[in-house]
Amino acid sequence: MESRQWYVVNTKPRNEERSAMNLEQGGIEVLAPKLRFRRWKEGKFIDIIEPMFPGYIFVKFHPVDEFHLVKYTRGVKTIVNFNGRIIPLQKGLIEFIRGRLVEGVATVERKTFKKGEKIIIQEGPFKGFGGIFERELDGKERIAILLEGVDYCARMEIHRELVTKA
Repeated sequence: MESRQWYVVNTKPRNEERSAMNLEQGGIEVLAPKLRFRRWKEGKFIDIIEPMFPGYIFVKFHPVDEFHLVKYTRGVKTIVNFNGRIIPLQKGLIEFIRGRLVEGVATVERKTFKKGEKIIIQEGPFKGFGGIFERELDGKERIAILLEGVDYCARMEIHRELVTKA
């Protein structure tokens, strides 16, 4: 079918994978991109993979011939529409998203800081303390900062994801 186009489909809560799998089994092309990032939880970092667009997937289908197949697939809530009219995505958008994925997953880029930049610690025992970025350490996961105190500055090493720019 030559007139298939990409549309946005709203899924039921936490049903992105289920909807995508059911549509693919029906012969429909689907893109359900995911996002990988690190989060500080219970005193350690864990890698998390979540849908890039929670509650939404991209589906390529014929708007007349396959409309009912898509709309009534298990896990699908609705096809995104404007005043009852479904609108295809702009050409190139899907390729733009795919270009940033590795095996269907995009990775959030690590934070970068400039020497002398003010930062604030967001998590851990020094949460809320300010400091100044000094340098990156081996492995690129940890950074050295000058921790600001009342009358002194102390040098410390900390994971880069625990700080933000002030």
